[in-house]
Amino acid sequence: MTAGADPAGSVLRLTRSSGFRFLVVGGTSVVVDAGLLYVLHGLLGMRLEPATALSFLAGLVVNFALNRQWSFASTGRMGSQAVRYAVLVVVNLLVTVLMVKALTTLGLMYLVAKVLTTAVLSVVNYFVSQKWIFS
Repeated sequence: MTAGADPAGSVLRLTRSSGFRFLVVGGTSVVVDAGLLYVLHGLLGMRLEPATALSFLAGLVVNFALNRQWSFASTGRMGSQAVRYAVLVVVNLLVTVLMVKALTTLGLMYLVAKVLTTAVLSVVNYFVSQKWIFS
């Protein structure tokens, strides 16, 4: 080990970074979305379409709230941040549909195209969230 290296300190700094927290919040949002879909549709028998919409919206609310509070510790006006976040969600939907279609047209499997698109958008979304939504 080199002099001055502190692995515990490095881990602590990493967990305090907004980028790390952004990834944790994203994972949490996916779990909320999928988990609620399972409860509403799988356990309670709600029709798939409304169950999917409700679980998706719940994931978005969790994502917005945790990113605002924990990832970026924002104290800005929530209303304007929510509007900017909604714009980002719509743009993400459009870009996702277009990129997945384009990548599958180029010969990639649709799930690979979806994962690549999600990875690219996650990086872009971090910077958009940091500089535009929660600044």
